[in-house]
Amino acid sequence: MNTQLDIEFNNVKNQKWLPFIGDHYLTIPEDRKLLIVGESHYHDNSQQSIEKHNSPDFTRQVIEELAIKRWYWGTKIFPNFHRAMFANDEFNTEKFWNLTSFYNFVQRPMETNKGRPNYDDFHNGWLTFFETIKITKPSTCLFIGTEASNSLRDAINESDFEVVDFTRDDKISRTYPRRATIKNSDNQLIELIFIQHTSQYFSWGKWNDYIKQKLSQQLEWFEGKMKE
Repeated sequence: MNTQLDIEFNNVKNQKWLPFIGDHYLTIPEDRKLLIVGESHYHDNSQQSIEKHNSPDFTRQVIEELAIKRWYWGTKIFPNFHRAMFANDEFNTEKFWNLTSFYNFVQRPMETNKGRPNYDDFHNGWLTFFETIKITKPSTCLFIGTEASNSLRDAINESDFEVVDFTRDDKISRTYPRRATIKNSDNQLIELIFIQHTSQYFSWGKWNDYIKQKLSQQLEWFEGKMKE
């Protein structure tokens, strides 16, 4: 699976996995471009799993198999994410994902399912992320997980972006959602939204209410395109 952006992606420093770019992402209106940001990939320390994770297309394979084809293999990340977006998991996933892009934030695999990225992983993840969004040019980035937000201010000082606004919203379940606006060197604004990680103990109904408030116009646009 290649995109016309891959030559540029391959020049991004420390990028292990290529972002997923939906078939129609590059042609949709600029103000509707959504980059969904996952947190980590995990291998089980077997040789087969390690080899799969060493493929630069691994993130793309995850979206194709788990998000589009719904081969969930017992994981809750994508069914919960789908419900948080649209209050159900019965819509046309292929149409939705082909209108979006997806990027894995931490660019090294965790060695077990219980492994966690450290502060340096998140800090370095931002430096790669900033270069990636120069290529993907999203108007909004929706983060599955809030932990990356803790290192945003430190990392952005090493980039040509700046933080315009940072807000922590009221607590939902056990997590405070966060929102930030960053600006690039061309004074273009990009909105960042951080929600609770959708893996487990996730009240998707409450988060659906939140996302509908913050992304109402984009959700309405997606739902219209998915009916075409």
